[in-house]
Amino acid sequence: MQGAKVLVVDDSTSVRKVLERLLSTRGLQVTTSETAEQGLEIIQRNTPHLVIADVVMPGMSGFELCQTLKHNQATQNLPVILISGIINDGVVAQAQQAGAFDVVSKPFTPDELFPKIERALRASQAALRPSTPPSTPSPSPLQEALGPFLEKPEVESVLILGHGGQVLAQSGQPIEETETLATYLHTLLSIAGVMGERYHLAAVQHLSLEYPGKTLLLSRLGEKTTLVLVLRGTGGTGVIRYLVLKQMPHLKAALGG
Repeated sequence: MQGAKVLVVDDSTSVRKVLERLLSTRGLQVTTSETAEQGLEIIQRNTPHLVIADVVMPGMSGFELCQTLKHNQATQNLPVILISGIINDGVVAQAQQAGAFDVVSKPFTPDELFPKIERALRASQAALRPSTPPSTPSPSPLQEALGPFLEKPEVESVLILGHGGQVLAQSGQPIEETETLATYLHTLLSIAGVMGERYHLAAVQHLSLEYPGKTLLLSRLGEKTTLVLVLRGTGGTGVIRYLVLKQMPHLKAALGG
């Protein structure tokens, strides 16, 4: 609290002097103003940490001063404590509507005033403190293993299919009806597997499907998972196949085996 800047706005000279003396004993830097209009000029030149203002003043009232500050983006977080000779439900409601931090009855005592000042200054400091930007979640081991594929300009999208054709992971450009494509690819692999068994061949490991302007590369990662790469064009798949072999251990480790 010590060293904080406080602006006192009150048309009563005696009240301004009392508040200035009280606040100075706590190490606060006090500036005073006898009108709300003058107070706004002071705030514009040197914004304080807290404003203490009388409710009833000639010209602009304390309520209006508070509303003006709250409607200005530069001062909307500046706490205002209003002081009033009459404290009732109506005054409290008006103060809340104006955006006041608190209301103090007049005459006031230091024991009543200073706890509210301390709370207001803590709120002021919290508003000035820069907010911590949300932390970016670390990529999962599987996403890290898929990353090198997306660094290649030929690779448009990457999928990991699980047993039954469900999509376990996806990176790169979105694919329309991903689940439908996954079902087709799973069915195709199943047919290739049945054909291999029929002709006493080892389980299919890689499958390439070429379409005009697109190539699908499928690589078995294990009995239950398959890597699917959607490539731009139909050439230059040799480099991608080498990358698949290179990343295979990392992908299997990320998938737990």
